[in-house]
Amino acid sequence: MKIDSKKLAKNLKKLGISAEDIETLEEEASSTNTSLYDVVDRKHIIPDEDLGKTISAIIGYPYINLSKIDIPNDVLEIIPENIALKQGIITFGIDEEANKIKIATINPFDLDMINDIQKKTGREAEIYYTTEPNIKNIIGKYHEKLKNIFLNMLPPHLRYTKETKETKGKKTEEIIEEEIPIVKIFDAIMLHAYRHHASDIHIEAAKNNTEIRYRIDGILHKIVSFPKIIHESLITRCKILAGLRIDETRAAQDGRISLELDNDNVAFRVSILPTHFGEKVVMRLLVELEYSINLVESGLSEDNYKKVITNSTKPYGMMIVTGPTGSGKTTTLYNIIKLLNAEEINISTIEDPIEYGIEGINQVQVNHATNLTFANGLRSLLRQDPDSILVGEIRDQETSQIAIESAMTGHMVFTTLHANSASVGIPRLVEMGMEPFLLTAAINCIIAQRLVRKICPNCMQAQAYSAETLGLIYNTKNIVDIIKKIALKNYSEDELKKLDFENEFMFYKGLGCKSCSFTGYKGRIGLYEIMELNDEIKKVILQGDSADAIEEIAVNTGMSTMLENGIEKALSGITSLEEIIRVIKT
Repeated sequence: MKIDSKKLAKNLKKLGISAEDIETLEEEASSTNTSLYDVVDRKHIIPDEDLGKTISAIIGYPYINLSKIDIPNDVLEIIPENIALKQGIITFGIDEEANKIKIATINPFDLDMINDIQKKTGREAEIYYTTEPNIKNIIGKYHEKLKNIFLNMLPPHLRYTKETKETKGKKTEEIIEEEIPIVKIFDAIMLHAYRHHASDIHIEAAKNNTEIRYRIDGILHKIVSFPKIIHESLITRCKILAGLRIDETRAAQDGRISLELDNDNVAFRVSILPTHFGEKVVMRLLVELEYSINLVESGLSEDNYKKVITNSTKPYGMMIVTGPTGSGKTTTLYNIIKLLNAEEINISTIEDPIEYGIEGINQVQVNHATNLTFANGLRSLLRQDPDSILVGEIRDQETSQIAIESAMTGHMVFTTLHANSASVGIPRLVEMGMEPFLLTAAINCIIAQRLVRKICPNCMQAQAYSAETLGLIYNTKNIVDIIKKIALKNYSEDELKKLDFENEFMFYKGLGCKSCSFTGYKGRIGLYEIMELNDEIKKVILQGDSADAIEEIAVNTGMSTMLENGIEKALSGITSLEEIIRVIKT
């Protein structure tokens, strides 16, 4: 939606913004090729409600503050949560007498969306303008009622007690068949995980209950406890959808579920494992790569992005991404090869499992039953005339040997490795039996990464720390010196004069609100360090020096560590200092 900048500037003056400040804002909008409204909104120049009323007056639609309205759940859920967030639109009331549906939106001129709602409800739309933070806060109502949504699917006598007189005397199978809609419950577990942007679903057997947990932004959240009576049926439903053996309960099984949720095609990678109290299911949500964030949005700085592009477009060599499980290594490599994907290039992969299907790339699934291992698959791929090869993970000497030889014989090889930092990747490969001279000849660069939670923009608050406090709270090597180094690099002289960077530092935290389910965080972003193997680093590797010595040379020759990258993001208000320390654990 376009807002007339002249009218907005006029209204800003009425709100007490000086002509000088407005001129500065207009200059920033011009230099960044954005609108005055975008700059005002981004910088929070005026309170959200004042901005909403200002825009409302300009565009001619009434303003509504949704936080002051009690919205019925059935009205709120007319629009699915993911659509509400994506389109910035909420249904908040129904006028039965006039047969109207009340709509609050950040873009009243989105007639297609409004017409769809009118057709769906059979009611005429009564349109109100509201702001994006207003929409996000109301979305929290979806989260509050999630537990009740699940429990209300159970018959009343099973919602809050383990067993009642009504259930005694009946066989478990009879109760489930007669009273509990297992298919509906399991489908709802997957649907709401998708709507809440969960990365994983855990269905766990406890002594007396079945626990459902979602991993959201890297943290596990308990969603609901079901009575244990339904556990076996939930697992069976999962096995049927994933094409697994329902009679096998003592062995681990892996599968995949694909289905349509809110008109989107969603895949789940399924892992089932027998535990003490029963089988446990973990389902990883695999969002289509087209909808995933790109390399820039993932948190790569401009300098690091250039390093990635430079090293990935070389005619041969190896690029390794390191980090623990769940740190986004595979997504990073997928985004890189997606950038390289072209008709004139043959890109092949060997993966376990194939997480995302990419058109134009030959993807091979590891299959131990047929002896199609990483090593054997890689040997076969080399006979398929590849230009670039992605090896899902280097796990052993045989795979690493073939991958390095491939990189030295005219192929560009991308792979992942479990290591805590970029410099530790070298000793890990040496431990696998690789000669240092082969590593220096084959490797172009090593990327290390982590994922940290972003502070919720709707409840962000600045927080000052003294240098002494930082030293006491965070037992982290040279943290105060690193903060000063980052601050001096990123702040202008005028800003440094206003702020006491010698003794006090300004960071941020989320207070918690409905929009972030009162966690203070919403979404995740990457922390990166990229070590290019220059002559100085190669010399240290050939000498057989430690990972610390390699890192020291890398830093001295221009590498920014993950800790530095994290502190830079914390100073900018993207994440909190506590989150950086939690994830990096230096």
